Amino acid sequence: MNNVPIVYPIREDDVEPFRENPTPQQEQFLKLFPPPSLITIYASFRSGKSVLCNNIILNPTMLRGLLDKWVVFSPTALNDASCKFLLDDDGVDVITDYTDDYLQALLDYQMETPKSERDNIGVIFDDAIQYLQKRSSVGNFLATRFRHYNIKYLIYVSQSFRALDTKIRANSKQVIIMKISNEKELKKLAEELGGYCGGEKNFYKLYNFCLKDPFSFMTINIDSNPVKTYLRFEKLIYTQGGENIGLEEE
Repeated sequence: MNNVPIVYPIREDDVEPFRENPTPQQEQFLKLFPPPSLITIYASFRSGKSVLCNNIILNPTMLRGLLDKWVVFSPTALNDASCKFLLDDDGVDVITDYTDDYLQALLDYQMETPKSERDNIGVIFDDAIQYLQKRSSVGNFLATRFRHYNIKYLIYVSQSFRALDTKIRANSKQVIIMKISNEKELKKLAEELGGYCGGEKNFYKLYNFCLKDPFSFMTINIDSNPVKTYLRFEKLIYTQGGENIGLEEE
């Protein structure tokens, strides 16, 4: 059997370490969202999505201090009171008027910088789907290439599931679902993600359990094997192929 061809795994580019050591609380967050990660967040208007993004960036139990820079594309940031702390933070660039040229310049800068000196970056598209309407948009291209630019976290926030390009949806490692007011949109999510949750019927059961409290949410970790579903970030409620966990407790 020595002549049998062997397929060796291709080693991805080494993941550069964080500049600071994560705290124990941050270590727990990183278990659910190990870098590099593409995260999609689906949420209706006034469901708390901007507050959640603020927490991911600024909360010391999440990613605060672990990245060198965040770039947030948000056309509504200047009119959103919840974005005040982002606008005041030196480590966050809030861009209200997106252009492909701006994002491409950022990517070019990363590639021109020696690998060991590149910034650890996070990028968020918050309610910025109009910037991604063209399939050729750099924002769409990034979904399959972001890790090569030392982008640790790439987050797309949308009110509409299928408004996101298929490349983004297909490469999402974690899906966060907040309150969805439009029943048709919720059904699209159930159809697409129900297979991870024991079918569409159980998807609705898990969703309703997670969304009982205001501004709560459901997290599906597609990157885990098997896929796991959580109430927010802290409580495991379903493992693909298994039974619901603890839904009767709350």
